[in-house]
Order: sequence, then structure tokens, then C-alpha cells
Amino acid sequence: MTFTRYFDLMEKVEFEGEQAIRLSDFIDSVITERPAIYAYRVVGSDGFYAHMKGSPDNLWEHMQKGYLKLSNRRAAFEQSLGLEGRYYVKDVAGIELLRKIETRFEGDDNFGFSLIAETETATYSDPQDLFYDGRSGVRLADFVDTLTSAPEDYSYDLVSVAGEKRSFSWAELQTGWWLLDLDLTKFYPDLGPDSKIPYLQTIALIPPEVK
Repeated sequence: MTFTRYFDLMEKVEFEGEQAIRLSDFIDSVITERPAIYAYRVVGSDGFYAHMKGSPDNLWEHMQKGYLKLSNRRAAFEQSLGLEGRYYVKDVAGIELLRKIETRFEGDDNFGFSLIAETETATYSDPQDLFYDGRSGVRLADFVDTLTSAPEDYSYDLVSVAGEKRSFSWAELQTGWWLLDLDLTKFYPDLGPDSKIPYLQTIALIPPEVK
């Protein structure tokens, strides 16, 4: 889906002495009511975006502190973010929303994320429930398999964008999926209704000492 936004109809602010529009204002409730579950790819008219150079796509926090300068359509950000120059895309032509799942170690402010578009999907099989059977999804274990060589030493908190949280063992996580079209976690065998977490945002690894 593509949405068009007209500058004349949008609120203008001043940033670095120039007239600008907040990048977050382009992402209104018509596009999504859950902006935190997406990564944002600011794309120039020449097709360039920061991820081309190996940098992660922008987060919602960046968009809230980012601006489009109207004099040259250049993206700019508040210096407190510490973003590299490659994020200051010239002649912005569009902003792409990319569904992501964050992964982090409990207590660590730094986190990474996986873009669903770049993650291998498979077919979820549940012959006992035809509503879920055959849907495309990603195994939950695939989101964390590069973080640690000993995944069995951790428990795992799955956190929704609304802050709902449920803990799982490594054995349980290996039976879990995130289903693309429903944006919902599902386990087989089923672990009960509270294991179906909508709009998953974060998988947190909990070490033994804080269990």
C-alpha cells in the first residue's frame, strides 16, 4: 500500500533555522496505530537509504526527532541521536515501513532487530486447528539463534507493543512461531490463550541469575 502526503496540508516547524516537517507526522493513524513495531527506511529520489551502507533502518524514536527540510527535501535529525551522516538522506522521495522484531538481553539498553522482509519464513503446521494450519510464519527461535551459543541457559520474555509480557523456557520457545498475516504468536502444541501475543515487539533473553 502507498500513501501520499501533501506538504501544504501538514504542520510546519522550524529546525536548524529552516522550515521543516517532522518525519513522525508522515506516519499518522491512517497508516498505523502501532508505529513502534516498525523500522523506517527513508529513501532518496536516487534510491539511496542508510541500510545500503550497512546501517540499521531508523527507529520510531528517530522519526520523532527527525525532520524533512522543505528547502531541499533533506532528512535531518536532532544531534542527541548521534546518527551518522548517511541517515541524512538527500531529496527524500519516500518512507518505507518495515515490520521488525527486537531482540535484547535483559538489562541491556542496546538491542538489535530483525526485519521480517529479510527473515526466512516457513509454513506453520497445526493439523488440530485448521484456522492456523498452513499460514506463513517465522520460528521464534530463529530470532535469537545468533545472539548466544547457549540458548538453553536463558528464559525468554515475549513483549507486545502494548507491554503485555509472557515468559517461556528455551524448550517452549522452540515450539513457537510468529504468524505473518495475523501478527500473532502461536505455539504447537498449544500453550494456552495467553501465549497468543498480538503485535510482538521484543524478545528479551533473561539470564539464570535474574529468573
